[in-house]
Amino acid sequence: MRGHLLVGISPLQKVPEVLWEIRGKRILDVGCGAGVYGYLIRNQWHSTWAGRDQFRNLAARDVNNDKPAFLAGVDIRINDVLRSKYHNVYDYLCLANASHLPFPTNFVDTIICIEVLEHLKKQDALKAIEDFKRIAQRQIIITIPKDAVEEITETDERAYLKIDTDDPEVLEFIKAEKHKSRFSQKELQKLGFQVGETIYDNGLKGYLKKIRRIYRNKFGRNKFQILAVCHLNKPDNTCNYELPLAKKFVNEIPDFR
Repeated sequence: MRGHLLVGISPLQKVPEVLWEIRGKRILDVGCGAGVYGYLIRNQWHSTWAGRDQFRNLAARDVNNDKPAFLAGVDIRINDVLRSKYHNVYDYLCLANASHLPFPTNFVDTIICIEVLEHLKKQDALKAIEDFKRIAQRQIIITIPKDAVEEITETDERAYLKIDTDDPEVLEFIKAEKHKSRFSQKELQKLGFQVGETIYDNGLKGYLKKIRRIYRNKFGRNKFQILAVCHLNKPDNTCNYELPLAKKFVNEIPDFR
């Protein structure tokens, strides 16, 4: 299988914060790539809000809650989905655009979308967020680079994406990696997201928390990435949780592109 270059290069510094923000036991990973976050959710379930209580009293725990009830992955690239399938992490995998997802309303508790929206045109990214709000019942977690594209030209000027090559695999990598849009923290807040240190409760209080927030925004892990969470907290609604039916398949993977 070709595509060994396309292993996914999204930074993993925010893994603890992302896992901590998961609510409920049904999770959809939009832009799952090679399945890194799916693997972490599956194997670090005790680090999530939903799974941590299981380990406070091991003798009395409900073993049915030792893992997510349903974990789905979606990506637009067949090589990435096949890689995720190979590792047998997700309960369900399909090919789909982030802005045109096939799932019914309130199908999952939490949607995570890690370093994906910047690869969409702004109008498609906005449409994806609205669809996330329809599909998720409790939480939407996204990360996005602060400076995904140049502010004035709205272009991705990273030098390594301008390499002169005829190698189809490298060209495919460049196409997949290129950024097309950016979001500021204020834009995300207007869309209903909480951004930054207000999300992840690290236990610090008062001025210590303020100092940590300033440091991380200027020098630490928040310098380059935005973590944003939308708390939906919809009332409990019934959903039949019936998986979507695809009209076509690629390598036995449902294809909704």
